[in-house]
Parts: sequence; C-alpha cells; structure tokens
Amino acid sequence: MSFIKAFVTKHIHAAAAAPQSGQEAVAVFFYGAPPDIEHIRALAVGATVSVGLDKDKTRIHVIWPDVTTTITIDPDWDKVTQMQGMRHWTDRFPAKVREMEEVRALIDSFGNVEACYGSISKPGLDAGNKVMALLKGLLGDKGGFFFSRNSFYGTDGLRITGFDEDPVWLGTPPQA
Repeated sequence: MSFIKAFVTKHIHAAAAAPQSGQEAVAVFFYGAPPDIEHIRALAVGATVSVGLDKDKTRIHVIWPDVTTTITIDPDWDKVTQMQGMRHWTDRFPAKVREMEEVRALIDSFGNVEACYGSISKPGLDAGNKVMALLKGLLGDKGGFFFSRNSFYGTDGLRITGFDEDPVWLGTPPQA
C-alpha cells in the first residue's frame, strides 16, 4: 500500500470513529438496579434537572452553564440482545486482548448487567468532569461499566479495551 493511500485510509477511519461534532455519547451499564430520577437529581450538583417523556422513553435533562447531558431511560431496553451484541463485539478482539485479565473480567460481568441508561452530552464531556462525576455517581457502589465510541471503560473512566483511537479516559484524566 502506498504511503498516501495508507495516510488517507488512517484519517478516514479516525474521522469515522470520532463522535459527532459537539456531543459525546456514553452508555452506562449497571450491575445492580439503576438509580431513580430523584437520585439523579441529587447527584447533579449545581445543575438544573428536568424530566420529560419522548414516546415511551424518559429523558432527563441535566443542564449546567457549560454542558448539558440528556440521560435516556428506555423501559423496552432489550438486555439479552444488547449483551449478545457486546459479546459478539468482544469476540472480534484479538485473542491476546480477550485473554487480558481486565478484559476477561469485563466479558464475564456481562451476565451481571441489569440495566442500561444512554447519555448524550453537549458540547461533550466538560473539562471540570461534572458529567463524568454524575455518570460515575449513577453506578454508585453497585458497579458497572461505560461504553463510548468503540471502547469499554471502567467505573473510574479508564479505558478497559477498545479502539486505540478512542480516549484513554472518559472526561479529563486525573492529575498526578
């Protein structure tokens, strides 16, 4: 493959993997029962929170001056299909990746998932990590994981596995 073709191909794939401009989607997978709306309100420190229905889905809008996050709760979420899709996704990883301890633990945990909330943040995840603090708070002590772009992330926001082009951290990484 020529250098030019390789260069163009790399950048086309990177552009395709990038989130839609001005937003970041993060799915939150819960190992236990997910929090209710009042708990979400309590976690959204400094934000205005409104709740609405869009057809049969509950949409919770969490609005800070610099970022807005919409959390979607779908009562018809199909756990079996979703987790089967996640298993198929991880089956595509090279064997050496699937055999890593943290990846095996993630895959083994798919059976523990009880619920999933979707979230979209605009203009993205804020530098002050308010959105990630909220999403991490949603998981609480019951545990779970995040899925964003094409990668899985642990409860701390650190990437477990996925595409190398995806961020290593969701939000702003902790400073040493």
